[in-house]
Amino acid sequence: MNRKLTVAAAMLVAVAGAIAFFALRSPPPPPRPAPGPSAHGSGIDNAMAAATALYDAPDGTTPCETAYNAFAHSEDVAKNAHVTAVVLRLAPRDEFLARCGALPPATQQCLAPKYLRGHREECARSRMSPDALKPMVELKQAGTAVSNANEPPPPN
Repeated sequence: MNRKLTVAAAMLVAVAGAIAFFALRSPPPPPRPAPGPSAHGSGIDNAMAAATALYDAPDGTTPCETAYNAFAHSEDVAKNAHVTAVVLRLAPRDEFLARCGALPPATQQCLAPKYLRGHREECARSRMSPDALKPMVELKQAGTAVSNANEPPPPN
């Protein structure tokens, strides 16, 4: 009987020790972030530079001037950074502003990417087709394969 009691006590101590070990041990430390900037993230930033430039342009005094500034800034970034262009063709400033000024006020506002970003539903009602926009600005459409031969490859 003593032998059975000793074995049972030993098993109880072993189980209690295992429970205490697993319950009281500290969790592993969280993984540390990789040092420095991400090459993948930098590649995405580089590839999207012309698109993000649409939102970084200075505001104009009118919605039409704001839209023109955005398109022109994107065009400049694409040219200077040698990345794929979002703006394929932009009418001269005076022509753009004259054509834009003839549009309804809601449509004028919705041409500016900064405004459009926060008013998608509202702007859907006054959206212009790419063919109607073509005399002012021609934009790269989603899924259109347009590449810049001078565009550097993404970083490794």
